[in-house]
Amino acid sequence: MSLLELAAVVAASYLIGAIPVGYLTGKLMRGIDIRDHGSGVIGATNVLRVLGRGPFLVVMVLDAAKGYIPTLVTWYIFGTHDLQVAAGIAAVLGHDFPVYIRFRGGRGVATSFGVYAALALPLFVGMFALGLFIVLALRYMSVMSMATVPGGAVVLLVLALTSAGDDFTYTKTIFGAFATFFVVVTHIPNIRRLIRGTEPKIDAKARAGST
Repeated sequence: MSLLELAAVVAASYLIGAIPVGYLTGKLMRGIDIRDHGSGVIGATNVLRVLGRGPFLVVMVLDAAKGYIPTLVTWYIFGTHDLQVAAGIAAVLGHDFPVYIRFRGGRGVATSFGVYAALALPLFVGMFALGLFIVLALRYMSVMSMATVPGGAVVLLVLALTSAGDDFTYTKTIFGAFATFFVVVTHIPNIRRLIRGTEPKIDAKARAGST
């Protein structure tokens, strides 16, 4: 891995991750800045509350693709997990801090899911199933986010420590640790609302301060 390759991968992945799908969807559908509504972020959950289920599904899939595509393509081009993990981290950073809209983006959950899918598809399937169960059972998107993304990191770490994973599982845990940090930090307000019992559920309409 050369410095030039690393710079190229990080730059390209960041710019792809920075495509503000939720923001563009709000502009195209209603002529609004989605960040002026609900939780003030461009992620799929805010889109669900402001624009509805159809736009939510589109944004969720495309946000995940922003993580999946650069991470997978990097592997096929360079064949190194170091660069692959760098691509995933850069894509999530792009989503969270998009240069196109003055660095006010989302929380990186769907994009992190996309990266996990490229790094370890069976793990992604398990995370998706767990996330779906949590959403259906508890109706809290924030709980789903804080359970699945860190949960994926824990699984990777266990595989690495027990030598049950492949030779590059340790490298993949770097992304898991990064994603966990960002998801937990960006969900601190949600944690406080959960403790107070004021966290809105998935079917709540958009309002200031919601997830």
